[in-house]
Order: sequence, then C-alpha cells, then structure tokens
Amino acid sequence: MSVAALLRRKLVRDLRIRAAQFGAVFVMSALCLAVYGGLEGGWRGMQVEQGRMDAEAHLADVWITASSVSPEQFDALRGLPGVSDAETSGLVDATVVDGRSVLVVSALPERIDVPEPVDGGLDGLSDDRIALDAAFASAHALRVGDTVRLRIAGTDHSFTVAASVRAVDRVSDTGVDGLYAPDPAAYGYAYVSRQQMQALGPSRVSVALAGSPEQIMAEAPGLLGAERLTISDRSSQPGVVGLSDRIRQIRSLSLLFLSLFVVVAMLAMFTSMRRLVDMQQRDIATLKALGVTDAELRRHYSQYAVVVALGAFVGFAFAPVLSLFVLDSQRSSFGLIAWMPAYTPAPVALAVALVAGASIVSVVATRGARRAEPAAAMRGGAATTRRVFPRLRRLSPLNAWGLREIAVARGRLLTALAATVGGTTLLIAGFGMPDSLHHQVARSFESQYRFDAQARLSPGAWSQQGEALASGIADVQWQMTFLAPGDALSGGEAVNVLSDGDLYRLSDADTAVALPADGALVSIALADARGIALGDEVTVLPPGSARGVAVTVRGVTDAAEPQGLFLSRSAWERAGGVFEPNVLLARGAEAAEVLDGRPGIASVLTHDARRANAEQVIDGLGDVFALIKGFGLLLTMVVLVNLGALAFAERTRDYATLAVLGVRPREIRALLLRENVAVTVAGALIGIPTGIAFLSAYLAVFRTDRIVYAPAASPAAIALCVVIVVGCGLSASFLLARRLRRVDVLGALKGAE
Repeated sequence: MSVAALLRRKLVRDLRIRAAQFGAVFVMSALCLAVYGGLEGGWRGMQVEQGRMDAEAHLADVWITASSVSPEQFDALRGLPGVSDAETSGLVDATVVDGRSVLVVSALPERIDVPEPVDGGLDGLSDDRIALDAAFASAHALRVGDTVRLRIAGTDHSFTVAASVRAVDRVSDTGVDGLYAPDPAAYGYAYVSRQQMQALGPSRVSVALAGSPEQIMAEAPGLLGAERLTISDRSSQPGVVGLSDRIRQIRSLSLLFLSLFVVVAMLAMFTSMRRLVDMQQRDIATLKALGVTDAELRRHYSQYAVVVALGAFVGFAFAPVLSLFVLDSQRSSFGLIAWMPAYTPAPVALAVALVAGASIVSVVATRGARRAEPAAAMRGGAATTRRVFPRLRRLSPLNAWGLREIAVARGRLLTALAATVGGTTLLIAGFGMPDSLHHQVARSFESQYRFDAQARLSPGAWSQQGEALASGIADVQWQMTFLAPGDALSGGEAVNVLSDGDLYRLSDADTAVALPADGALVSIALADARGIALGDEVTVLPPGSARGVAVTVRGVTDAAEPQGLFLSRSAWERAGGVFEPNVLLARGAEAAEVLDGRPGIASVLTHDARRANAEQVIDGLGDVFALIKGFGLLLTMVVLVNLGALAFAERTRDYATLAVLGVRPREIRALLLRENVAVTVAGALIGIPTGIAFLSAYLAVFRTDRIVYAPAASPAAIALCVVIVVGCGLSASFLLARRLRRVDVLGALKGAE
C-alpha cells in the first residue's frame, strides 16, 4: 500500500472515530458561511435593486422644496456649476374623502426621479387620471380602473387610477415627519399630469437637481431666498437615506458576526487537531519510522481542513434561505420592486480563507509531534512529577486530581471559556437589542415627548394665522424644526427651536435640562461625531434665509432622537433668527380631533400613533433578533459538546483507572459535571461585560444621523442569557456523563493499539 493511500485511510478513520469533535468544526464552518452569506445576500440584493431603480429613474442628487420658484430662479439653479440637469414639480397635500389617509400629490417627472409602474402605465396620464403609490393602493384595495376621491384645499376631486408605481426617491419615505416607518394605510404619494397640477394649484414646488452634490449644496441655498423650505442630498433625503442606512447596517452586522464566528471556528479546529495529535504521538512516530517524511505528514494533517470545506459548502448552500428571510423582514419598510438575493465574490473568498486558515492551524497544531524523534515518541514520556500544592492536600484525592487536570489542560480550558463567552455574547446581543430599542422608545415617549398631538403646519400658515391656529386648545407649544446645512452639521441633523412650554422636555443623564436663554443645547452623539465642544459657535442656515445664524453651544442633552441643536425661541431670536414654527404640539385628549382638518394644518399625528409606529419598527426586526438568539444558542451548545467530547476522549483511560481504584461511577460523573459547570459559569460571567460591549458595537451599527441607541439590556435578560448558557453546559455534561456507562475499562487500560 502506498503512503498516500495509507494516510487517506488514516484520515477517514480519524474523522469517523472522532466524528463528534470534527462535527463541531463542520457546524461552525457552516455557520460562518451561512450567517455571512445570508446577510450579504440580503443587503446586496437590496443594493442591486436600489441601483437598478436609481439608474432607470435617473435619481436626483439634490432636492430643494420651496414655496415657489420663479423661472429666473430655476434658470439660476440650472446654471449652477456642477448641475447637469434640473426639473421642477408642483406638490400639494390631499386627503382621501371619507377617510383620514394623506397623499402627497406631485406632477409626474419627465427626466429625473421618474417613478416605475408596477401595474398599469404612465403614458395616458390625463387630467382625471392618477398614479398611486403601490403600497398605498394595496393597503386601500385600489386597483387600476378604480376611482379615488381626494380632498385638496377644501375641494373634492375624483380621479381614475391609471397605474400603481414605485418611486426610487421615496423608497423609505414615511409620508410625514414624526413617523419612523412607512404606514401605507395612512400615508402615501401620487402623481398627476403637469396640466392637472397647475389646475389644482400647488402649495409648494420641488426642484430635483442632478450633478455634483457638493457644489450644488454650497451654492443653491442662497438663490431661493425666502422661498426655500428645505434642501437635502442623498445622505439626508428622508425618502432615500433610510434604505441606504439599512443596507449599511446589515452589511456591518454581517462583518460583526463573522468576526466572532471565525474566531470560535478556528479555536475549535486548533483544539481538535491539538488533541488529535496528542493522542496520536505513537502513530506519528510509527509513520516516521516507516519512512513517511515531514512534508507528507504536514500535507496529511492539512487535509483535515476538508471538514471546514464541507461545512463551508453546506453553509453557502443554506445562505440563500437566510437571505430570503432577511429580505422578507425588510419588505414592509422599503418600496423596492424586486426582492431577490444577490452576492459578491466575498463568500467564496471567505470559504477559501477558512479552508486555508484551517490548514495552517492544523499544520501549526501538529508541529511539535512531527518534529519529535520517533524513538522518543514511541518510548513515551517519563512520568511527570507535579508539585502538589499544600492547599490541594486538604482536598479529597478525586477533587485534587480534577483541579490538577484542569490546570494541565489549559488550552482546552481557555477554548471552552472562549466558546462560552462567545455564546453568552451573542445571546446578550440577541436579547439586549430589543430591550435597548424598547427602552429608547419608552424614554422618548414617556419623558421627552409630553404632548398628545403633533400637527404639521402648511407652508405659510404661521405667517397668515399665527397663534390662531391653536385656538380652542389651552396647552400648546410651538416648534420650528428643519434640517440645516451648516458649518458643523451634515444636513441630516435637525435644528429645533421651541417656544416656552413643557411639552418637549430634554434631559441629560435623566435630569431635566432647560433650554438656555442664550445659545443652544447639542445632542451628545452629534457633539461627539462632529467634534463640537461647549463654547463652540455653530452657523446654520434656516429656511427662507440667505444669511446664516450663528449660535453658541451652551450645554448638552442625551436625547436619542432627533440628533441636532435645540434652542429656545428667545435664544434663536437673540441670535438673529426669525421664529417661524412649522409644528404645533398640543396636550389634551381632544387635541387631535380639534386640529384635524383645520385650515393651515397639513397633518396631525397622535402621541399614541407615533409610539405605535416606533414599536412597529422594533417588532419588524423581531425575526432577526430571534435568529441571533438561535445562533448564540447553537454556538454555545455545539462548542461545549465538542470540547466535552475531546475531554472525555482524552480522559477515558483516567476514568477507567479511577473505576479500577474503586471510585464509583456516580462520583466520576459528579466530577465531570463539576468541571464543566465551573467552566460554563465562569465563561457566562465573563461573557456579561463582553456581551454588553458587543451590544454597544451592535447598536452603533444602527446609528443614523437622526437617531442613536444606548445599550440597555435588562437584568432579567442578562440573567436569562446566563441561565441558557449554563443550561447548555449542563445538557452537554449530562450527554457526556451517559457515555461513562459504556466505557470498556479493560480496553481503555490496554493503551493505544
């Protein structure tokens, strides 16, 4: 028989005999590819579809809304350096007759941000025909050919549905400020012909600009003067940035979990190979004595990485299932048309890297045995004299033996600890993430937002009606909020100017913070991200102004959302700003009903509706959190069973010796259980701080310019994670303890064949 054939038979025999320990390596490798590939298929599929829709719709680079745009102003915008194309579109708010659903109706674009039909067509969009948001149409059971009645500026209009569409500039649009996720039953968008829009009388105008966003954002704000309402680019446009943020979040999440799984997989492979070689010292010596070279042995042991290759193949085959799962969890949040997984070469490169890493780990683990002299290895090592510490003499011989074996097998102990810490970390992340999100929602809606209704004012309503908009409501507070391009702001953070009142309360470390009479408060996360310190001067450009307003930062607030600057009305006016609120906050059980439908009020959201919408976002991620918990549980169980099987295989001879010496099986099982439980409990306790740190990194992935989250895993959740991990350790120990009954004492004491 050739050497190659002999080594192949040995490889197959080893994998069969030690199926449990190599099975764990197989599972870990499969998990690496399944988790990374599954998440990549999700975010990459969304990215590919977003790119396709962007290209076909000719997505704008900058959006400006204004109360009006003259032909001269439009020509000036179109002539800006860096502008390649520009298009205007009228906008008007509409409500469904006999309902409270709101539609933002705009003129159908011709070149930029062109919507894509899902059903029907846009060619015959005449004066009495309308194209509806596909999600809105589905929520209201409206189909092509149906009639929809809309109330616009107090007048009812009837339209025939010509098409249902998806708009790439509105894939993550919530329809109204104050919501966190799209609610197609309540809000949507629609398109009519340009002639029909002129007849309806637009309340504002949108300008879509294609070209260099840096140049446009620098020059455009000053051209519209008092007419400008908002300006944003792709990094801050609400209808676009939500999807981009989610793609970034899932991508970062895949890398975060991959790093943890790869470390544990390589530890499992190294430990398995190290233990295998320790038990095959004489086998290796015999092979070397028969003329097998070091290179042949090195090649032989590197081939054990075939287990990793098979695991990677199975994991990659399972990845599309997880990808579809991830995509389905995002379907209700974004208005994409196709939801199909897509992949980069990265999963294949990861599989190759895992196999190469496992081969290297195997070669390194066998280095000492391969370089030993055959005679010395076949003779066996001399009995090692271990120092017996005085304190061990006080223990029973059985307990002293157990502690000494733990100290000798430090590598296995450290690997078991690492695996248990990793499992605890994943479980705390899985349980802590929803806890943190729910905590943030509770903190915002129970402490920060103390109003019962939030009303968005129509453009120009304040200048025309003033405080008469709130007639009949005793407890109100006015808010001016806008996204401001400025020297320290990216344009995605909000500037909030508040009148006197206590309906919008800020805090720092759960202590209420009053708005200063001079200067502004800055959210802590924004200050850290932009390097803003107390005493710094920040200049922002408010809507309708070509002149910036300089404000001095006087304090901080730990408000989770929105991220930005907070000023009192007096401080804003002292800095030279004009207070023109666009939001009315009201307290009172009937406030929403009183304000709804009132002239000058564009939309009304209740406190409960906003909170329910925020909770809906968290509930939509429940499947993802359950997936993380499942992976944490599987990781812990697989590795603990693997390490327990290794320890049992190593100590079978010792257990047989103890049995011959009169130690009862019950005592041996108790010794095995004590050791495994001690390691599991220690790993679980160490995993608590690492789990909280991992949770912080996990939450940082979900941070956006609008909102940040702080880790808030509840003590009950942490205790549950520890109980689950310890339970896994006990289950693994009981499974292994049952094998003691099947130990062949005489066979174990005969030694290696």
